[in-house]
Parts: sequence; C-alpha cells; structure tokens
Amino acid sequence: MKSAYLRFLSLARMASTLPGLPDLDPVEERLLNQFASFWGQDHQPSVLEALAIDQGISPRTVQRRIDGLKRKGLICYAADHKDQRIKRIAPTKLAEQYFSRYDQLLTSAVQNSGS
Repeated sequence: MKSAYLRFLSLARMASTLPGLPDLDPVEERLLNQFASFWGQDHQPSVLEALAIDQGISPRTVQRRIDGLKRKGLICYAADHKDQRIKRIAPTKLAEQYFSRYDQLLTSAVQNSGS
C-alpha cells in the first residue's frame, strides 16, 4: 500500500510538467512555499523579510529568485499600508491556481491512498 504522501509526491512530479503553470527551479519552489506559509497566516512578507527567510539560501540568490517569481507572474509587490517605502510580497491569481492544483493533488492522494 502506498502512503498518501508518496502518492502525492508522484502526482506532484507529474503535475509539474503539465502546461498552464510556469516551470520553477527548486529554489523558486521552496521560496514560493515559504511565502505561502506567511500568506496562510494573512501576512505578506516584506522583501527585506524574504531575504532572510531561509538561512540555506544567500540573500542575493533569494533576490534573483524573487525577481524570477515576479517575472513568471506568481508574485507581485504590494505597498505596505503603514509605510509606502516597504514592498510586500503578495500572491497573484496564477499563484492561487498553482496552489489550487497542488491542493487537488493532495486531496486525490489522500482519497486514493487506501485503494
């Protein structure tokens, strides 16, 4: 019997090759998932916060990957409500589609893990 998690990983690997969503390198995917954990708590991290989001990635690399995620249409910048100089990282509709696809895969993996 395959565990739900292993089934999800298999489906996610296949889904990453489907058309409709941009290709992400591993660092972009890692950052996007970390941003999603903030967004799930109704917090949009600032660019400065993002530069220190992962000790395993240099700030320069994070900045290049943020630029890549923005070019690919997965994130956008939103002005901070209290300080207009601060840029917040917000999800786009395409990011919502990205996470929706993975949500569907996870649901499918859990529902079919017992069969």
